[in-house]
Amino acid sequence: MTELDPRNSASPADSAPDEGLSPRAAAEAKKAAAAKAAAAAFIQSAGDDYGNVEAAQPRDVKKGQRTAVIVGLIICVLVAAGVLTYLFTSGFFNEQPVAEETQRVPLSDARVIAAFDEVAMDSPDISQYAYVSQDALIGPKFSDIVLNEPTNLGAPANQIVTCEATATATFKNKGVEINVPVTLPFEYSDAGETWVPGDLVVGEATAVPLASASANDILANLNDILATNDPTYGEAMVDAAIVKTASDLTIDGGPITVDLSKTVESEADGVKTSELRTSTVTLNVAWSNTEGWLVTVADAGQIDTQTNQIPVAPAEGADSPASVDPANTDPENIGNVKFGDSVSLSGTLQAVEDAAGLSSGNNYTNNGTTDNANGSVQLVLKLTRPLDMNLNGTQYRLTTIAVATSGLDDNGKSLIGRKADVKGPLEESFATSWSPAGVKALEIHVE
Repeated sequence: MTELDPRNSASPADSAPDEGLSPRAAAEAKKAAAAKAAAAAFIQSAGDDYGNVEAAQPRDVKKGQRTAVIVGLIICVLVAAGVLTYLFTSGFFNEQPVAEETQRVPLSDARVIAAFDEVAMDSPDISQYAYVSQDALIGPKFSDIVLNEPTNLGAPANQIVTCEATATATFKNKGVEINVPVTLPFEYSDAGETWVPGDLVVGEATAVPLASASANDILANLNDILATNDPTYGEAMVDAAIVKTASDLTIDGGPITVDLSKTVESEADGVKTSELRTSTVTLNVAWSNTEGWLVTVADAGQIDTQTNQIPVAPAEGADSPASVDPANTDPENIGNVKFGDSVSLSGTLQAVEDAAGLSSGNNYTNNGTTDNANGSVQLVLKLTRPLDMNLNGTQYRLTTIAVATSGLDDNGKSLIGRKADVKGPLEESFATSWSPAGVKALEIHVE
């Protein structure tokens, strides 16, 4: 029998065929070949006598040989059992092919950012935000991008792999910044070995102010603000003139204080009534992330009233104590005078109204001052005769002149409609839009 040298002969493990097998199956085949080589090495180590039957020996000798043979057979059985056990446990006899796991290309941050840059997103509607700039918005700009873990959907044989990225889309103009939470889904394409973005999912927007509210825009809507707070108050002061405002508005909101004035006129029983209503209102302006600047009435002050009653002029031809004496209508000429000179004039006292008619009667208009010298003039003296005078070098013919009263509890309202002689200096500070000077009434004598 020829002796095999395992060092010079090729190992079954080295010569195991691996062509046509998957990497895993080839590895299992090599393991089996190694097991077979181990069994062959054991048999060879038994020497040339392994498997040969010696010639008959005396009975006592045969008994020892028989024992040796039995031991050898037991060893062979144990080796064979070990080899078979290894082959079964290693899956050598399992010829079922092992499925290989599909390798996905990872979804990179760069791919996600590029997808957001390419997405189309409409600008939010900013008309819902009150008292903010309605200029066109700039955006979107995406920030706070977060990529979530992939999700496997469906059975393994027909599996869909998805992934979501979340971000914040920011739009802004000079007055407001609007932030919108968005989600961009991705689905993995096995054919293209890439991630394909889907449709953008848009959440609920919130807004942040970048500038304070416009006080002018708020005051333009004052009627509605007052009516919403108190319908009775709002009706009483609707369309009132804004005399004065004071505001301290910042990006955090703030107060607005408004002084209002309104004149309401009525006529009954031959008497014309003029009611002056004044009040002060304080508004509060605060920001809402979903509605913009919210304006509420913090304090609606009491409405103060002042009432003037004026007799209605009688029909033409009727006698009236307020009418000009038709027997003497020639102008009264007092010559050259200057501011500070005292005059004595006669006529009928009236309330300050119809500035345009007063200017027409005097042929004098001064747009640089007000109808009542900012409240300093309380009465109009309708002159019994037209007045000619040269005041500080300028010639005037007046049919009415402004009268400023002081020290009277009712500011002279009780004198309206009565004939009177008025004495006092001509004062430039009492000039109005319809009279070049006013008489500071030091004396008033009424009939």
